[in-house]
Amino acid sequence: MISILNRLFLGVCVLIGAGSGIANALPLDDVGLEYKTDGIVATIRMTSPVQYLRHFPQNSGNTLEIFYERGQGAPADEVWADNEVRKSPPSGLIPGFTVTTRDQKAKPKLVIEFSRDADFTVTAGKDNRSFLITIRPDRQQETPVALPLLPAIAPEAVIPAGKVLTPEETNLFENNKQARALMVQGRDALAVKNNEAAVEAFNKLLMLPPNDYTEGGQEWVGVARQRAGQFDKAKTEYDLYLNLYPQSEGVPRVMQRLAALAGTKEADGIVEATEKKREATFMTFGSVSSHYYFGHSTIDSTQTFNNAPETTTLKLTDQNMMITTEDVVGRYVSDDYDGRLVFRGNNTLNFLSNKSNQNRLTAMYGEVKSRKQDYMLRVGRQSAYGGGVMGRFDGVAGSYGDAQQLRVNAVAGALADYSQGTTPTFFGASADMGDFSFYGINQSVGSVLDRRAVGTEWRYFQDKTTAFAMVDYDANFKALNSAQIMGTQGLPGINLNFMLDHRRTPSLSIRNALNGATTSNVSDLLQTMSASSLRQLALDRTATSNMAQLGATMPFAQKFQIGGDVRVSNTSGLPASGTTTGQGILPATASRGAEKSVTGQIIGSSLYMEGDIWSASTTFSTSSAVNGYSIFLYNHTGFNSGWMMDTSMQIYRQTDQFGGVTTRTSPMVRGSYRLKDQWTFDVDGGIESTKNSGTQVNTSTLRFFTSAGVRWDF
Repeated sequence: MISILNRLFLGVCVLIGAGSGIANALPLDDVGLEYKTDGIVATIRMTSPVQYLRHFPQNSGNTLEIFYERGQGAPADEVWADNEVRKSPPSGLIPGFTVTTRDQKAKPKLVIEFSRDADFTVTAGKDNRSFLITIRPDRQQETPVALPLLPAIAPEAVIPAGKVLTPEETNLFENNKQARALMVQGRDALAVKNNEAAVEAFNKLLMLPPNDYTEGGQEWVGVARQRAGQFDKAKTEYDLYLNLYPQSEGVPRVMQRLAALAGTKEADGIVEATEKKREATFMTFGSVSSHYYFGHSTIDSTQTFNNAPETTTLKLTDQNMMITTEDVVGRYVSDDYDGRLVFRGNNTLNFLSNKSNQNRLTAMYGEVKSRKQDYMLRVGRQSAYGGGVMGRFDGVAGSYGDAQQLRVNAVAGALADYSQGTTPTFFGASADMGDFSFYGINQSVGSVLDRRAVGTEWRYFQDKTTAFAMVDYDANFKALNSAQIMGTQGLPGINLNFMLDHRRTPSLSIRNALNGATTSNVSDLLQTMSASSLRQLALDRTATSNMAQLGATMPFAQKFQIGGDVRVSNTSGLPASGTTTGQGILPATASRGAEKSVTGQIIGSSLYMEGDIWSASTTFSTSSAVNGYSIFLYNHTGFNSGWMMDTSMQIYRQTDQFGGVTTRTSPMVRGSYRLKDQWTFDVDGGIESTKNSGTQVNTSTLRFFTSAGVRWDF
């Protein structure tokens, strides 16, 4: 009976820990838009390393799915959350879209839902934690349009004889008269290549109240600045035109001129000392959501004693909570600066008596970039973008210079990883030169050196080939912390992805000595041992992992795509460590040996309804401890009037080294309704049935879970 109760208690702890969602980390960091030569590029940045596998559909649709794997540098005990949502920044040229995380435990992916059909291409980002979606603007044309040398100016309006104008019509007539004169003045200045005079004339026009010539003035002030060599200011003017007049007939011309500026360096243009600056713009966007989660489990455990089976049943509510998330971005744009204020957080109200409420701030920072000089400054809670920083932190990051020539970066702060004990603080610097980055970082826990590393990163991004490589060496431990190369290669009829990874797990840190210790402070350990002994204890409690992966994706029979991945990994064992109770006396652990897995996936679209997506995948895995397989089936269907439905089924079976068999079956259905591109209502429900047959005890768990909520996008 005691054995059964112990197993039931353990099962309850696991269910509550897994179901609460509190320990889940948020995968999405940011979504940004940038105008490029071949379209508008949306960069989806994740909070820790990822590896791109494949996406579907390939080029167009209103729903896009990007499949990926968590990178080897991610914390092993950190579970990414499902159903985290980011909204795209506003743009009048491309369909708005949302990015949602799905199936993180089964088949991790991002679901991008456009407000209407879009044409796109997808690649891995230039680092190891982002994806790039190049979206074709609605008004971009297949072939270049003829760009006029000078603006065409409409004839001056004439008031019909005898017509009496209202005060509003009189004001518009006078404004049109002044505006047309300024358009003529600007055109004549362009004709004689007096570009600075043209800028001044068009700026005067734009200072007038809105009139029939305002749109033309906005286009041609960009042209005048471009011809004057003021390339950054020209980009600003064109960007403003595209946001103010996204449906105008001048959009193809402006997009073509903007594309011509891509990659152009600022020249020694003329900056008018008496230039009149127009009013800066400020916009806010984001989302607020609130969801209720409920889960109930029934656990039956049967043990045979004296040839008589004895069954104990436990029923409990393992999840009962409300989670509210906020994602708010304010953006300030002027002739001189581009600034952002970002706030992202979540609040968990637990209705279970043994669980506490929690508030978590995932991002809160201010950022400013200069449009005249190449510098950036960001202050607050933020996610690391490389440079040797290990995770989210509170602090300051800044950069100066052009990355293609030389950009220097500096960062300082304290990690915000919600761990117990003293918070690690750090400072570091790095330099970017073309495809290479070099960095150094120093991290401490109180007065104890935690990490002192130097490293380099290399990025290659050309046509259908991407690659990212990095090396991180810790001078404190005098050991290689990690080395990795990953990338994608497009070949005729097939796309390949690959990764080779070698690293310490967890990452080298003096805090690894606390694994198994009775204290959460490394200073306590230093009272009974030397600094060199403490470093050796941390090394003894840090394993080494190696991994190699190769994947391929190819189209099949027009509506289908097939893909697969092969992965081989190994994690070393650990020696016995610790000599006192304070240090923790841990026995040696054996290596897990070679762990091998093979995955196959087939994805189809528009099989029974236009735009639906079907996928099926299976994975076979083997190791010295466990052999098993999993099957995952999924369907996404969009109906008319904003309705969508997602259904999935996961089947998992494994056999351990002692002959125990575990099977798990989990069907789930989710429905959502979107109202006027602002409100989304969703509800889901599922069942998870797990059976474990051991040599002495058989356990059966049946869990029902559901959630419902609403999200407001603004």
